[in-house]
Amino acid sequence: MSFTSKNPSSDGPVEDVLKYTNQFRKSKGLKALEMRDDLNAIARKHSEDMASGRCAFGHNGYDLRVSKIKKTVKPCDGYTGENVAYGAPNGKEAVDVWKNSSVHRKNMLGDYKYIGIGAASNKKGVIYYTQIFVR
Repeated sequence: MSFTSKNPSSDGPVEDVLKYTNQFRKSKGLKALEMRDDLNAIARKHSEDMASGRCAFGHNGYDLRVSKIKKTVKPCDGYTGENVAYGAPNGKEAVDVWKNSSVHRKNMLGDYKYIGIGAASNKKGVIYYTQIFVR
């Protein structure tokens, strides 16, 4: 998902994504997701790869990320999801766009326990976001 806006945030993009994703889940009667540093590192690497042009915007390498997740998160039944976005000036706007997309919304409201969030900017200052969900 891509979009542009000029509303800066006082929080960092990762904190924004966590806050607004969990607010959305709570509004639907779901438990908040627990953020994990190990999942953040996997998500951040994907955002950095997209921002640098090492991979195209999208879900390239998703199977490799899932393999890392299965080695990192114990126990892990392999039930995972991923959302990516770019161009949002803050995580709130990224979450707003994901909420309005049925596939992304399904991930945010899925039967998950953990979340990893990564954000990275390209040379022009465009932010790339990755959310990883794990049950």
